[in-house]
Amino acid sequence: MIIKDYQYQSCFAPYIQELIKQKRLAGFLYVTEEYNLKHFDSFCTEHHVCLPVITRELCLEWGTPRNSEAKTTCSHRISILRQLSLYMQSQGLDSYIPTRFHKKSHVIAHVLSDEEILSFFKETDRYHPKLNAAVFIRLSVEHRVLFRVIYCCGLRISEARKLKQDDVDLEKGALRIKQAKGRKDRMVYLPSDLMDLCRQYKTLLDSVYHVTSAWFFPARNPECMLSVGTIDMKFRQFWAATPFAADCDRAPTVHSLRHSFVVRRMNLWMENGISLSVMMPYLSRYLGHCSPDDTFYYYFFDDALLTN
Repeated sequence: MIIKDYQYQSCFAPYIQELIKQKRLAGFLYVTEEYNLKHFDSFCTEHHVCLPVITRELCLEWGTPRNSEAKTTCSHRISILRQLSLYMQSQGLDSYIPTRFHKKSHVIAHVLSDEEILSFFKETDRYHPKLNAAVFIRLSVEHRVLFRVIYCCGLRISEARKLKQDDVDLEKGALRIKQAKGRKDRMVYLPSDLMDLCRQYKTLLDSVYHVTSAWFFPARNPECMLSVGTIDMKFRQFWAATPFAADCDRAPTVHSLRHSFVVRRMNLWMENGISLSVMMPYLSRYLGHCSPDDTFYYYFFDDALLTN
């Protein structure tokens, strides 16, 4: 079933649509959640669920892991059904509230060395699309800027790709990160050289490619932002082209850029005799963490530290 043009058909349809409406009115993008709720509606239609009651049995059936599905992905589907169940309960309907979720396991991330970072961006800059079309050339420029913004500012992939034009102040060199993890908004300031790069990139979008979009990093269709899948794919492509990829026992991900930013910043402070106890609260706030303990996690799980 094509979810993009999907029409709600199940007995839960009015509740799903109202939940999405309320979330959007509250300021949430609610894109991934809507996608999963459409799948749930389709699931209920295919399984001939006739009564709009979320039961324990329905939760168990919906929450059964699919082939090759990660535990955290399955948990995410259940958590969205939990939101629907809580909404229906608030409307006076009897609904089962799922509480059992798979816990995310801690994976030791590959922290990129300075040489690996330089090599990665060298491959990013030298890349030229096979199809010499304006849209693909424009996207190759976007990737060069996007990955630098993630690394130099320590952003999460979702924070970078969801940046809107109004969130980027190229006069002050600041990014307004909205609805980040934990629902905390914050300002992130750009290094001067990155600010200049972003200005050049914005000029290219406007005057060369004539792209009009609400998004700072628009997708091939300018009305959409870049997808996580596309960003992951391009990162893997650029990393695979570096001389370090062949001997790397644990391939880095886009999140490794953020992880590497944190570790490098803390190392620089220690090398220069700057107190971490003084600086960590500032770094924690800059990253959108709840406390310095969350930031120290990045350092403790640096594989370079664990193997030395």
